[in-house]
Amino acid sequence: MTKAELIDRISRNRDLPPEITKKVIAAVLDIAFAELAAYFVRAKVGRSGAAPRFTFPKFGTFTKKRRNGRRGVNPRTLEPMEIEACETLDFKPSVDLKRLLNEASAPATKPAKAAKPARAESVTPAKKKKTSKKRKTSKARKAEGPGRRKLVSREEAELELPSAPLQRVSGRKRRSAKTGS
Repeated sequence: MTKAELIDRISRNRDLPPEITKKVIAAVLDIAFAELAAYFVRAKVGRSGAAPRFTFPKFGTFTKKRRNGRRGVNPRTLEPMEIEACETLDFKPSVDLKRLLNEASAPATKPAKAAKPARAESVTPAKKKKTSKKRKTSKARKAEGPGRRKLVSREEAELELPSAPLQRVSGRKRRSAKTGS
């Protein structure tokens, strides 16, 4: 919203007397914002935590803060640079404004929650009975080729498409090369 749009919206408000013109509204807004700016320019940020602030009920609070100097990086050249200390204004919206914002963005009526679709059966073969086979050592697992992922460069990974459709894997068990993944 621009200043002209704000003046126009205020002038259309039915609560104002009809003799108030857009010029008067513009003058009042100019005086109000000039006074706020002068207040924040004059006010000092103290170490005791009593920062200068302006609170407008049902809208929010503006607070003057001091930012310390720090090191940064120029995003275009990626060169390190020093960012100087500065004073700035922080805005915290009021609880009423937050509530109004969230009501405006929420749909008028909440749709009923859709029922979750039935869980698809897994593609894994039926579980086998555990046998007393020894686990393979990590060296033996590394030696196996088909079930292991290979390291590829980023360009190769972007171009490489999976040969089979992706399947859900349950737990930490690995599938053998016979099942297709």
